[in-house]
Amino acid sequence: MSDEGFTEYGIKKVGERYYPVIVDREAGGHYEINNPLTGSSLSYKSEEQAEAYIERARAKERE
Repeated sequence: MSDEGFTEYGIKKVGERYYPVIVDREAGGHYEINNPLTGSSLSYKSEEQAEAYIERARAKERE
């Protein structure tokens, strides 16, 4: 299945936190994802948790 037209995600590590991000290749950067509960950037304590978020987001986008 082609990923064309779908959002590209990545993980950014800052200190001991992992931030799932949306990659924007046209702009040459990325966007942090906001946590709807706190309004700040969504972050996790482990890379596995961040990857799990990305997998859920990809599955939801393809529905």
